[in-house]
Amino acid sequence: MKKQVKEPYIAFDPEQATFLFDRHFKLQSRDEILPKIAKMIHHMFLPKKRFLCLGGSIVAFILIVLITATFRLPMKMMTSVAFIIMLFGIGMVFSLISHYIAVFSEIRRLKKLYKNAQWPCESYCAFYEEGFYYKAMDMEGVFYWEDFMCIMVTHEVLSFNFCPAETPKGKEMKKFYPRLDTFYMFIHGDRQILELMIILSQEIGDLVEFR
Repeated sequence: MKKQVKEPYIAFDPEQATFLFDRHFKLQSRDEILPKIAKMIHHMFLPKKRFLCLGGSIVAFILIVLITATFRLPMKMMTSVAFIIMLFGIGMVFSLISHYIAVFSEIRRLKKLYKNAQWPCESYCAFYEEGFYYKAMDMEGVFYWEDFMCIMVTHEVLSFNFCPAETPKGKEMKKFYPRLDTFYMFIHGDRQILELMIILSQEIGDLVEFR
């Protein structure tokens, strides 16, 4: 845990906070988690908006070509529009390539983490109105909900994504977590946790993203 956690971050005093409930989590073996990692990460970080933008740019380019050929519009103007659309599409392609390089890197990181783990892997989380305390093999700290850029939610797992290192919050967190690695909480469909995430999504803007 030393590489991920330099020192646990303590955002608030749990003794003074409003306690909701707590959970002990346990992964029994490598076979329970390793085969699921790739599918889990691909599902959680599927860039739907980027695919839609790429698809939209392709459709727009085709329409521009068809409209120009059908109505014999000024070539210079339509060529400029088509060129801009093409540049946008190329930008989306490079963005998707960069995204999937990061995705495959995250898959490798997690597989290495759990291959080298001591089994069974146990973790603990106490939930409060203000935030939560979490202790696992790769993470420990007391966090406000707003300490994160995004919390992604599926039926099986939560992912907590720190703010980028160049942001004020990211710079603060980097003092405690030098690598700012995303960390995961395997909730196994826990209904109470999922209900809490729904409440959070209603109370705190764009913090929670359901996948």
